[in-house]
Amino acid sequence: MKKTFCAASVFPSLLLATGVIFAASDGSVKQLSDVGGTIKEIMQEQKDFQAKPLPPSGFQPGQPGHPEHPPKPDHPGQPGQPPQPPKPPQPGQPGQPPLPPQPPAPVDTTHAYNAGLRDGNEKGVREGRREGYSDGVNEGEREGYRKGTDDGNRAGRETGYRDGYGVDQTMGTQNGSASGQTTGVNNGTEAGKRRCYDEGYTNGYNVSYEEARKLGLQDAASYSGGYAKGQADAATIEAGNGQKAGYQAGFSQRETELESASFDVRSMGGVLTKGVPGVKLDFNITQARYGYATPEERQAYDRGHREGYQRGYRRAYDEAKREGYNERFTMAYRRAYDAQYSISYRNGYSEGKTAGYQAAYNSAYNSAYSYYYEEYSRREYADQRALGLSNGLTTGRKEGFEAGCAENTKRGYDDGYRKTAAEVYPGAFEAGKQAGIAAADKFYRENAVLKVSDIAFYDENGDGKFEANENVMLKAEVKNFGFKGSEAVVITIKSERGEILLVPDLKAGSVGGRTRTAVNLNIGKLYDVVAPDADALNVKFTEKGALVGERRQLYTRTNPNKVGTVEKDDTPVRKNSNVFSSTLAKLNKGEKVIIIGEKDYYTKVRKSAFAAGEWTEGYVYTDKLAVQ
Repeated sequence: MKKTFCAASVFPSLLLATGVIFAASDGSVKQLSDVGGTIKEIMQEQKDFQAKPLPPSGFQPGQPGHPEHPPKPDHPGQPGQPPQPPKPPQPGQPGQPPLPPQPPAPVDTTHAYNAGLRDGNEKGVREGRREGYSDGVNEGEREGYRKGTDDGNRAGRETGYRDGYGVDQTMGTQNGSASGQTTGVNNGTEAGKRRCYDEGYTNGYNVSYEEARKLGLQDAASYSGGYAKGQADAATIEAGNGQKAGYQAGFSQRETELESASFDVRSMGGVLTKGVPGVKLDFNITQARYGYATPEERQAYDRGHREGYQRGYRRAYDEAKREGYNERFTMAYRRAYDAQYSISYRNGYSEGKTAGYQAAYNSAYNSAYSYYYEEYSRREYADQRALGLSNGLTTGRKEGFEAGCAENTKRGYDDGYRKTAAEVYPGAFEAGKQAGIAAADKFYRENAVLKVSDIAFYDENGDGKFEANENVMLKAEVKNFGFKGSEAVVITIKSERGEILLVPDLKAGSVGGRTRTAVNLNIGKLYDVVAPDADALNVKFTEKGALVGERRQLYTRTNPNKVGTVEKDDTPVRKNSNVFSSTLAKLNKGEKVIIIGEKDYYTKVRKSAFAAGEWTEGYVYTDKLAVQ
């Protein structure tokens, strides 16, 4: 019974996963659901064939040598002709060893790598910007001190150097003049010979190169070789490019349709294509969107993601680091510069005195050298000019012809590539597009696809002011465009300047298929000693480790409390406002307290609700506090 042979018109690795298009031997295009019966029949025949025992003779019915088909007698030889030797056995024939297994075709991972590179770069930029600023502040302090010390040292030395420079230069002038004359004669002679050779070489090379290049441009073999190579490359490259581009276009098209449609599951019945039951796409939404279904492509995407993250992180980190660096650099620079200048002046004076002699020597040397060098370098050296001309002619002919052939090959390659690309790309694109649409349908049917929108932080009482000791709230909307329910959504929040007590282990519940849910959470409380200043909160939403939403929001903090900062370690908090009163606690530099009054030389303070210690109120010597 004759069976229709079906070949996948999309990527082999997506044959079962997407199950969209097959080309039949009669030229028609079929959906997987149309040819499913044919596939099952072929698979059943293969199972029956493997299970059926062979006849005792070891031959299959219908094969030569079977009793039903006895072997034909050899043709009798022509009279007077020697008998023909028997043909050697061929591999793969009955009774011969099977052919060795062929290696699988290589997988093109260029697109997967580039997509991972782009996504990783975006993530690296976000995280590098957050972490670079504080490192820049610390480094600016160190570098400002170092640079100020270096520049003060340099400026002091330069001034002292100038003051000590003009001491004794007569001996340096005499010695330099004699040395300059000798060296100028020697070097001038060598330079003159080299000049004559180079001029001869250049003249010969230019003439012969251009003539040989024109011959190379007319070389028919170069053009033909390039044309054939261009056709062969285009047949492979553009077919793959068309499939990839079509797949991604189809996937994106179907994503837009799925996410624009109503969340009513019943209304989606006519949108999704029919897939193969029991086969799950084992990769994430980004890999599915780009069509990276093979292990090689997923590995390439992950490798590109890591490399892109490192590059993006480093660039954003460096920019933010420079901002913090510039804030601290100038102050530290000025202090170090002033301290170093006077020390370096004395050292510079001594160095300048020594350098004055050397400068006089150099001046006299250069004057004598220039005079004699000019004279000897301008002389004509005919033998060197002739040698250069001969060598230039030879080299120019060789390199000119090679350059002409290379141009001709490139022109042929471009012509051949364009012709073949125009033939293979459109069909490959359309096949890839259909595969992308089916892959999107299957992925959305079998997975949760979350996206978070309308993310915002707001103050608890709703007056628009983020005040000390007030709760900070987070609201957002989580949508699941997939048809499967999600797992719990993990919420991670970071403050860039701190002074907020964040609630740990924040989560939002799972989201059902084709539904949405609102998130409204208390994420933490501002310290009662928070500094009035601008800050930013960063939030990330992840599901099964994958990022599904994020936002950075700036906000301004206010504090009606009067806050003091301790300026020295082991500052005592006394029970009363006198030196003989008992000590309730000791505070270290940088700790903050709330100021509630003043008495004599003391300030009455209250402990922050977020601070450690057993005391509640007490007195601190006023000079030990700085009011923020």
